[in-house]
Amino acid sequence: MARKTSRKNAWMIVLALIVMGVLYLKASGPSTEPHAPLHDLEKTGAGTVIDFTGQGNKIHTAVDEALKKNGLSVSNIKEAVKEVPRQKVEGVIRWHTRQLLVNVPVDMSAETLQQTLQAGIKGVSGQVISSQPDNYQGLSVVRLDIGLKDHVAGEDITVISDQIYLTKEKTASIVKKPPEVKGRGQMAIVIDDFGYSKEPIAAFAAIGRPLTFAVLPYRPFSNEAAARGMSSGHQVMLHLPMEPLAQGEQSEKITITINLSDEEIHDIAKKAIQSIPGLIGVNNHQGSRATADRRVMKAALGEIKENNLFFLDSRTNSQSIGAETARQMGVRTGVNELFIDNTDDVNAVKAKLRTAQDMAIQHGIVTVIGHARMNTAKAVSEMVPELEANGIQLIFVSQVVK
Repeated sequence: MARKTSRKNAWMIVLALIVMGVLYLKASGPSTEPHAPLHDLEKTGAGTVIDFTGQGNKIHTAVDEALKKNGLSVSNIKEAVKEVPRQKVEGVIRWHTRQLLVNVPVDMSAETLQQTLQAGIKGVSGQVISSQPDNYQGLSVVRLDIGLKDHVAGEDITVISDQIYLTKEKTASIVKKPPEVKGRGQMAIVIDDFGYSKEPIAAFAAIGRPLTFAVLPYRPFSNEAAARGMSSGHQVMLHLPMEPLAQGEQSEKITITINLSDEEIHDIAKKAIQSIPGLIGVNNHQGSRATADRRVMKAALGEIKENNLFFLDSRTNSQSIGAETARQMGVRTGVNELFIDNTDDVNAVKAKLRTAQDMAIQHGIVTVIGHARMNTAKAVSEMVPELEANGIQLIFVSQVVK
């Protein structure tokens, strides 16, 4: 009897130790409580609205407090409510966004301010999504894109709530100078058509040199391409669908065409710009007919200018007046000088890059366009050492436009 009691007591002690261990692990380990959602859901007749306005306002407040704490002055505040269509179901994504011009002391680096802001917005699920050189109304600045990332009903969503343009106090009146050519020449490589497929995103993101991702709106992987491009140190543009000469070749349902009114063109351009997070410029997707029409280009460029973006003329038509019209309207602009992958073959792409290299050496700077294909990614990656050995520096297209 005493032996049975002893065994029973021993098992009770073991059970108690197990329970205590489980309770300790729960207390010391990460919380398993679900986090409060970063968004509000609103059911409408046109689908479900995912609304990040409330969380975005919390990030605004945290940003303002961090800037105030560092004694930084803010000017030229520009605010807007953005709505973009959801990619997989009916409905829209809505949020509030701001652009702030911030004057920083000469002795404060962008990296220091970025760390301060990151610490300040962490508690409201915010993050500094990217930091990159940019241009703000003629000023050479550093732009911080601040916002949040969420996963809702199978969609990866990146929202930019605050775009902060940093300019040094003593250089606020200095207009951006043309890039200084280093070595034998410079080359800006733009990669079009991001958004169709997932695989090329990682391939180009892994190339550790400046590239500019041109992302189509409303495609299954558009948001992911933009977010991954920014987070890997590349820059992002909108690849704006415009009408080609052959109507049967038009690839996008929502496209700027010559039969649209100015108001309709403004609306399409505005919504497409809003749909891509962190973009700094726009280039045309197709558009051989639309870019030759001055009225159409004036309407589209009006929206581009309103959003402080540059325009790169893809030059799908030698009769394009896109760049000319942009200059007349005071929009920073540049022109594609060579398509590097009309043939989807690694060696053929490399041959085109060597042609671009010769152009860069001859003229100092060259801008070229490729596409989000695996063979193009392979060719560019493998050509980087050769290009650099021959004195070619890869740069962002934002450094070329003027």
